[in-house]
Amino acid sequence: RPAIYIEGKASREEVYAAIMGHLAKLRDAAAKAGLKPQGHPLAVFLSADDDGFTYRVMVPVETAPDPKLALPDAIKIGQTPVGKSMKFEYRGEYDDIDSTYEAITAYLDEKGVDAQDVFLEEYLNEPKSSDDPNLQVDIYVLMR
Repeated sequence: RPAIYIEGKASREEVYAAIMGHLAKLRDAAAKAGLKPQGHPLAVFLSADDDGFTYRVMVPVETAPDPKLALPDAIKIGQTPVGKSMKFEYRGEYDDIDSTYEAITAYLDEKGVDAQDVFLEEYLNEPKSSDDPNLQVDIYVLMR
């Protein structure tokens, strides 16, 4: 699907706040540009290391924007990831999501699944903080 997005990098402790901050900027830019969001926002985790994550926060939009559309500098036009994937559900505090990723990784290793090193989080709701127990996230693992 067509989308607008921002790329960023954040520490493990700050990633949730950074993603939610970028999401607010994307929604504001979409509203000002007359773009209609379509579906749930996403975070695509492109890489991870000891310092944190490199990610892309995406807001899918109803129709592909004109490439000449004036958007703030950090905001780009693109497409949501496509391809075969496995879906895992997470419900709880974002602060506790690491254990779910450990379980997913163990499952993929155990089953010999050939997955890309990219994880995608689809936010079904947006709690106010990373320790809100009402967070609902679907995690997608893209296959090779």
